Amino acid sequence: MNHLEVKDTIRYILDNIENSRKVLSSTVSIKDKLIDLTFDQIISEREFYKISSVLSPQSRSPMWEKYFIAKHDCEKVKKSEERGDFKKNDKHYEYKSSGYNQDNSVHIVQIRPWQNCDYIVQSISDDGTITFVLMNTEMKLEMQKLKASRAHGTQTLVNNENIEYRMTLRKDSEDWDRWINHYHKEGDVF
Repeated sequence: MNHLEVKDTIRYILDNIENSRKVLSSTVSIKDKLIDLTFDQIISEREFYKISSVLSPQSRSPMWEKYFIAKHDCEKVKKSEERGDFKKNDKHYEYKSSGYNQDNSVHIVQIRPWQNCDYIVQSISDDGTITFVLMNTEMKLEMQKLKASRAHGTQTLVNNENIEYRMTLRKDSEDWDRWINHYHKEGDVF
C-alpha cells in the first residue's frame, strides 16, 4: 500500500468505526441463535458463515464445528477420549475450519497427530465452503509436505510426543490443487 492508500484506508476506518462496533455487538447478541436460524431457514448457510465471520476465530470456530456436527447428524465425543471432535458411522473425526484470511490461505491449527481419528478441514469464505476429508495417514503425509510446525508455544516441549502442530495451505498453489483433487468432498461428506 502506498501512502495515499494507507491514508484513505485509515479515513474509511475512522468514518465507519461506529458501524463496525454496532455490527460486532449485534452479531455477538445473536451468536447463540445463528445455528437455529440457519436450520429454521430464516438465514441461508452462506449468510450464517458471513454473519459469523465478524467474530473472532476463537468464537466462530467452535460455532462452525457445532453447526457441522448438527448438520451432518454426528455425535460429539468427549475431549478426554482423545479421538477427535465427533464420530459418524463409527469413525472418529477432528474438525478444523479456516475462514476469511486476507492472505488467501487455509490455516490449520492444533493438529494432534497422536489421536486416532480422520480429519474434516473446511475453508470458509463469502464464496462458500470447501470441505476436505483426510484419513489420519493422509494428514500425517500432508504435515510433511506442507512443513507443519509446532503450534501455540509447544516449541519447548522437545520430549513430549503429544505436540500440536499447525500448517498453512495456500490457495492457488500446487498444494491446493492436490487437496482439491484428492480430498475435496461435495454433498455427502460421509
